[in-house]
Amino acid sequence: MRVIALDVGTGTQDVLLYDTSLVTENNVKMVMPSQTAIVANRIKSVTEQGRSLFLCGETMGGGPSSAAVRAHLQKGYSVFATPLAAKTLNDDLDKVRSWGVKITVAKPETDCVRIEMNDVDVPALSSALQQFDVSLPTMCAVACQDHGESSGSNRIFRFQHFKHLIATGGELTSFCYVNGRIPNYLTRLKAVYRTLEEREMQRILVMDTGPAAILGALCDDEAAKHAWEPHIIVNVGNGHTLAAMLDQKKIIGMFEHHTSSITTEKLDYFLSLFMDGKLTNERIFQDGGHGCYIHETGYREIDRAFRERGFWVTTIGPQRGIMKKSRLRPYFAAPGGDMMLAGCFGLITGFNSLV
Repeated sequence: MRVIALDVGTGTQDVLLYDTSLVTENNVKMVMPSQTAIVANRIKSVTEQGRSLFLCGETMGGGPSSAAVRAHLQKGYSVFATPLAAKTLNDDLDKVRSWGVKITVAKPETDCVRIEMNDVDVPALSSALQQFDVSLPTMCAVACQDHGESSGSNRIFRFQHFKHLIATGGELTSFCYVNGRIPNYLTRLKAVYRTLEEREMQRILVMDTGPAAILGALCDDEAAKHAWEPHIIVNVGNGHTLAAMLDQKKIIGMFEHHTSSITTEKLDYFLSLFMDGKLTNERIFQDGGHGCYIHETGYREIDRAFRERGFWVTTIGPQRGIMKKSRLRPYFAAPGGDMMLAGCFGLITGFNSLV
């Protein structure tokens, strides 16, 4: 079996070509700039040229790409965008129009540079692999962060989604979606699915990056020894930091913040409150983070003596160095021998379980 796993982040897109005919360590792997960073650089180039911009394609991750569009507008240059591409900037297209973006269904007749918005560049992946005589598989698993389409705060909406999944069981695979069965409000994941389907991928799994990393961390041999006991897994990503509390391999709590707002001391403080069951959604949200949810019944069922002794803490993520001086003394996981591929291994685990 051959599956291409792609973990799409803010800074990087991490690629694993999982091939069961090979030893895991010999699988093809790449850590490349993320699509939002690539698109941002392309937009900056158009800005430097002083030309108008036409955005087309799909709804994708914002961050650097959205910032580049805003900077282009602030320079006084025109931006045209199709509705799907414009939703990269904001779910509310009226708000996008208020920034000066002209929504259109086709490229305008005026001279402008066309840039395709997309979280997954299948032709680029295929071309890169072909340089080494490696073919692109027809089975694919992709993770990206999806805040969900909402009319209000997307931070609140995101944690309402997580709360529902945790409260209804917290199975790690419940964060996975196969065969296009994706909630309509997860517009970014649906966009990824459409892209892969158009490229004739035959079996497709998509999921959020945070749970993918949590699932992948448990592929580390040492972390796996503690998989069935109360366990905290912290993914310190380039853009976001997500911590999950697990018991019996089920998520019973989660909080998420922006990595740029995190220090070792602050993260230790939040994690201590989290492990005591006292970290609230309001505390994280008011600090600028996404939110927090702890399932009360699940938390109470953890043996009190174990909670007092302390959770096993595992950390992963490209910015995990923040936790090197943590007083919690976390274990630094490296699933498959490569920490950067934690999300990819999580995707493969989900794929093997559901597809």
